[in-house]
Amino acid sequence: MNLPISSSVSSPSEPTLKSGRRREGRKSDQKSARDQDEPLKLTVASALATSGYYTRINVGLSATGARGLGDVTDIDVLGLRHDLTFNRNALAVTCKSGASRSLSPAKEVFYLRGVLEYFRAESGVAAFVRKPVPSHLRDLGRRLNVLILTGTEVDEWCKSLTNGLSEPGYFSESAYENYLKAWSRLANSDLFAYLRADYWFHLDFRNLQNVVGHFRKLASKITVRQDWLDIVALDVAAQLCLTVFDLCHQIRMMGLPSVVETTSAYLFGGSVSFKARKDLYVRVQQLLATTGVLRSGGPSLPPLEPVYTNALSELAIRFIERPHAAILIPQVIQDNIWRRVGAPGLTITEDKNSLSAEKLTQDLLDFLGMATGAKWIPKI
Repeated sequence: MNLPISSSVSSPSEPTLKSGRRREGRKSDQKSARDQDEPLKLTVASALATSGYYTRINVGLSATGARGLGDVTDIDVLGLRHDLTFNRNALAVTCKSGASRSLSPAKEVFYLRGVLEYFRAESGVAAFVRKPVPSHLRDLGRRLNVLILTGTEVDEWCKSLTNGLSEPGYFSESAYENYLKAWSRLANSDLFAYLRADYWFHLDFRNLQNVVGHFRKLASKITVRQDWLDIVALDVAAQLCLTVFDLCHQIRMMGLPSVVETTSAYLFGGSVSFKARKDLYVRVQQLLATTGVLRSGGPSLPPLEPVYTNALSELAIRFIERPHAAILIPQVIQDNIWRRVGAPGLTITEDKNSLSAEKLTQDLLDFLGMATGAKWIPKI
């Protein structure tokens, strides 16, 4: 008996996935053809990434289910940081370059507030390049903890975020195009579909087994290492890291002595769910033994927990023991991705914390390789 990689909600049938992927592909093509906000998104994302956020643009909050891809909404620019207990701090930005009458700053602010609640984030930014915003709506933004910027204020805010910092060249149009080209080779893969849709919608325990499972399928099909695979592996590792941080936060809250139990419970959605699965596993084992299907010295049931569970616990402990370095891992991976697509990257430093962050980043990549069997995991 093998447990499924994910729940039925986050593991659609193949026809459903393909249907959702086709619809998503059409929407993506249509969007890229008319996305007048992309230059603004890239400018804002570059400023956030340069100032220390792990940053992504066009983050989709959608999930695949029985009826295919169900759109919820998306985030123009998302910046993430973590504190020393691995608690997530998010900053979401909505970017609007137009000035049409249908564009309502009030609606955008309320929409953004809802997104922030979903991500457990406190503050957001609404950037309107050509749309004037009256003072009473700015006050609305203040009440909802959404900073409203108009006209030249947008550029001034971005410049203030990077004032005194070296320019790493993140999110330049050419580098971003190279990044998209790397992923375009996997546009029809389950991994691509999951990371584009379900990952950000769930942003919880389901992502760990799902990401590992989808990456394992990809790894089994690739025998020759290619440069574009470095970008894919690093990008997957960065998103896997966010989920490992969620696990670290739970371990930190529950206490280090219970790390093994907390890790196992996390993989199955909590202690109650894990206990139910474990009880069922034991009953099935007893039933098969009673009927003679399972015999001493003969074949046995596959283990309930993934084979990488102990390694995951050990990785989480290493993160928790060095939180100052560990919380920099997404930024370290981000820098390595952009270097590989043509950006100059951050100025290299060799202080103790930076070196520890690089070592922990490699530990994460090695875990990804071990858990999936991928032989082409890059070195930092």
